[in-house]
Amino acid sequence: MLSFIATLIIIGLINFGVTIITNFSFIEVSVFVGLASVFIIYFFSSSGGVTSRSIDMQVQGQTGIKMNQSPEKFSPSYAFYGSILYLIGSVIANFFMYKQYFL
Repeated sequence: MLSFIATLIIIGLINFGVTIITNFSFIEVSVFVGLASVFIIYFFSSSGGVTSRSIDMQVQGQTGIKMNQSPEKFSPSYAFYGSILYLIGSVIANFFMYKQYFL
């Protein structure tokens, strides 16, 4: 549960840093930062994906020993759920901030 709250705080701080660097508003950047955080956490939380298969093929090519294929597996963590919540919250905040453009 601590990682859930820490993830929300860290993503918020990253979002704040991006707004300082780019001179965009906090709300405008929040969807992109939230989406990037979801993809990054998913990539580092999964196993057996494209990167694992690529490394297995390199080892197999160099050693001649056939590597066992591991199926792609993802086990979501509190950090992943925190980044999903941040993304959903930022989409809702953007909708209310710019609802005159959507309606």
